[in-house]
This record gives sequence, C-alpha cells and structure tokens, in this order.
Amino acid sequence: MEQAIRSLLMRVEPGITHLEIEELQPIPGGFSRETFKCDVKVTRDGRDESLPLIIRKNPPEVEAILNTSRAVEHDLIEALRAHTGVPVSRSYGYELDSAPFGEPAMILERASGSGQTSALFNGGPDEDQTEDVIRHLCEVLVELHSVDISKVDPNGALVDPRGVGVRAGSWDEYMDTTFEYYLREYKTIAWDPTMMILLDSFLTLRRLKPRPMNLSVVHGDFNPANFLYANGRVTALIDWENSRIGDPREDLGWMVLMDILSNTSVMSYPKKEGGFLAYYNKLTGLDITPEELGYFTLFGTANIAVPVHQSVARRMRKEHLLLLPLYLTQSSMPALPAMAQLMQYPGATA
Repeated sequence: MEQAIRSLLMRVEPGITHLEIEELQPIPGGFSRETFKCDVKVTRDGRDESLPLIIRKNPPEVEAILNTSRAVEHDLIEALRAHTGVPVSRSYGYELDSAPFGEPAMILERASGSGQTSALFNGGPDEDQTEDVIRHLCEVLVELHSVDISKVDPNGALVDPRGVGVRAGSWDEYMDTTFEYYLREYKTIAWDPTMMILLDSFLTLRRLKPRPMNLSVVHGDFNPANFLYANGRVTALIDWENSRIGDPREDLGWMVLMDILSNTSVMSYPKKEGGFLAYYNKLTGLDITPEELGYFTLFGTANIAVPVHQSVARRMRKEHLLLLPLYLTQSSMPALPAMAQLMQYPGATA
C-alpha cells in the first residue's frame, strides 16, 4: 500500500520531490470501508512538510454494503470546501483502478480534533464541551442542508450515487422511486421470514408519506461517530460515502436511531435551545415535528436494511445458507423492536 500512496500523492501533488511514509496502520471500526492512517514527510518546492493522512479503501466487492464511488465522494468534499463553510477534510485524490491499493481508494487529510464523541456524554471527560459542540453540529447540518445543489453537484452525480434507480426531479419522485427500489429489491431477502417486518415497513412508509419538503444534499450517515470536535467546535464531518440528494429530515431521523445504538444523546442538545430538533427548526423555520422525525427514523432504517442483508447473503457460502436466517435474526434483533414501536404494533414496548 505504501507504493500506492506514494504514487497517488506524487501524481496529484506535482511539487513534491521527496516523500517518506511513517506509521501506516489500520484504524479499527468503520462500517463499510477499510480505513488506515499514516504520516507522510514530504519535500515540496524545497520545503519540508508533514501530511497527516487518512486512506479509505473499498472492501472486496462481495463484502461491500454500499456500492458507492470514491470519485463522487471526492468531488463532493472538494465542492463543499470550495463553496461552503461546512468543515470537511481535504480530499487529495482517489484511485478507481483496483490494482494499486487492491480496491478503489482515496486519500484524505486527517483532520484535527477528537473522534471519541462518547466522551461528550454520560459523564464523559469532555462533557463541559457538549452544549457548544452539539450547537455547532446543528449549525453545520443546517448549512449543509442549505447549500446550492447546483454548485456542489453540477453533474447530478448525487441523485442516484448507488445506481439503484432513484430520481429526484421532485420530492414526490424521489420518495416514489426510493420505495420502488425497496420493493424491487425485497425479493432478494424475502427467503428470511423475519424480513416480513421490512416489507410491512416499506408499504407503511409509502402509504403514510409526510408533507413534501425541498430536497437537499444529505450526509447520509449523520451519526455520533462521524464528526470530530475540539474546543467546543466541530472540526470536521467525516465519512461522506453515502451522501446524496434527499430529504433533510433523513439526517435527523438517522441521528435519532444512532443516538440509541451509540448510547449518546445528541438529540437532547443544545439544552438551552430545547434540543437538536428545536434548534434546527429555529434556524431553518421548517417546523419539523416529532412525528416526522419518527417517520424518517424508520425510513432510514429501511433504506440501509436492504443493502445490509444483501451484503450478508453475498458473504455466506452457499452451503451455509441454512444458517443465514439465524444470523440475520441475531444481527437484526436490536432493530426489530424499535421498528415495531415506530409502526405502533400492538404490544410493542419502548
């Protein structure tokens, strides 16, 4: 991998005449991309510099959950840097050929700040920063949802970055084609009887669509693990691989779910403003209701459920297929009661 890093940096940074890679190591965690970090010492135009870097590499295709493009991710990040104040790490470049890194990959600046957001909650050591950090996080999300789509996505690459047939000429078209995708792909996971709750979710969501809202750029994985912070400020939003054109309520609903799974309480802050949703509404004037938030929590869960279960199916060898329903039931068990509660099933408990 060191040679691949060297070649890519020398190609995109022509002023570099000398380059040394230090402390290349994997970063644990990460849901759908292999992530590494390193420090690179370079000589550029006669001056010595140190570049703290992140390398994000696709997993093997058979293991991928989301088939997204590093080129699209790179272009969005650089457009956000050029046209907005949304804090993002610089993307140095990408390699779509699998040969150099083993799979398509990209190299980014390693932003300053802590990613241990659990320290902001439950009596953690950074809890004195929580109010200010989450206030700023909400302001950052509002700015993201307010960006001029034509400036950050002039070629429409974010309309359907996963290539699943979504169209976004209007809010209704976006929602309807998303549901068409859900229902079309349901048959690929229908052999598991526990997935009937997903089909029920898809049909219920389609039947009970909320009021239309202007589409925006959404982060697509807005959760407590995907921002860095320091001194009461967000220093970077990270992991843009699932970004797309969508309903801004999707990011809010996803944070609700991930707050629960992460044992954090982002949505309860800033407390002086009555919580994240109240402050978001104050800044935008959208008056999003708790019921709409619940809808898009379920919407986001359904959105990721199909590719996750398809990925698990691809990973399993054919001779182990009989074990697959058990595997999926165990991995899905925490989510199923929440989905039942959101859909108001009789007897569902919090």
